[in-house]
Amino acid sequence: MDLSKPYETLLTDFLRMHPFREERINGAEYHYLLCGQGETTLIFLSGGMGLSYLYMPYILALESEYRILTFDYPYEFDNNEALADGISALLRHLHIDAGSSYGGYVAQIFARRHPEQTGGLCLFSTAGLSEKTIASLKARYQKLAPVLLWALRHVPYAWLKPVMIRACLRHAENALPEVRAYLLEMFRFIYRDYTRELDLHMTTLLMDLMNQPPCAPEEFAYLKGRVLLILPENDGSFTPEMQEDLIAVMPESVVVEGIDSGHISTLLEADRYVEERRRFAEGLM
Repeated sequence: MDLSKPYETLLTDFLRMHPFREERINGAEYHYLLCGQGETTLIFLSGGMGLSYLYMPYILALESEYRILTFDYPYEFDNNEALADGISALLRHLHIDAGSSYGGYVAQIFARRHPEQTGGLCLFSTAGLSEKTIASLKARYQKLAPVLLWALRHVPYAWLKPVMIRACLRHAENALPEVRAYLLEMFRFIYRDYTRELDLHMTTLLMDLMNQPPCAPEEFAYLKGRVLLILPENDGSFTPEMQEDLIAVMPESVVVEGIDSGHISTLLEADRYVEERRRFAEGLM
């Protein structure tokens, strides 16, 4: 992570050179970025915050080698199957035939529903949609989900933002003071313009994961040897058992361990993730 400039400055410079586009496809409004060069297209799928610009350091590091697509999840999709099909429509519209997808649960759902458009998977700091993991999600969130959604609809959103910032920072409890201070500034900037509508949209999609049918290894057999898993220790969001279930469902995946900065490592150690992605790609050639 570059601590030399304020996050707002870095992002402003990035967006000036990488303008997002707006386009309506089959009734859904897409806010997307298509940039870079190369024969292979990398598709960056947003995490739980739903903000595709958070992939800024990865895009800057890889755009000279790959064509890159990232996008926010359209509000028109309120379940993950519809979202996966919407992603497929965007790829067809942009004439992107195949590529490697960064992401987590959405990437797995997409790969299961649209194998003809999936060339490989790079899954970072995530878990599998196994029967055990879905049961764990239900045990943790099934009763809580209505309460969360009610709060997001009715509690003044300005009251919720400091709570969410503190929740984000809990993933950086062991970070150096200067890194934690930078993350605080970054999350304050992000939540400055974060909306109730976006939060409800992402929470609805996340809760819908409990309704997914479990994934099975045979559904990903076509990706044998073309899956990279980077699973940090002490993730905080995903238990070791969830990570093991993901490894079990992905055929002959390349597994990278030994990253100890937890769930937020995708931000703190972007350089390491990029290098592991390059090493993985070289092994496929």
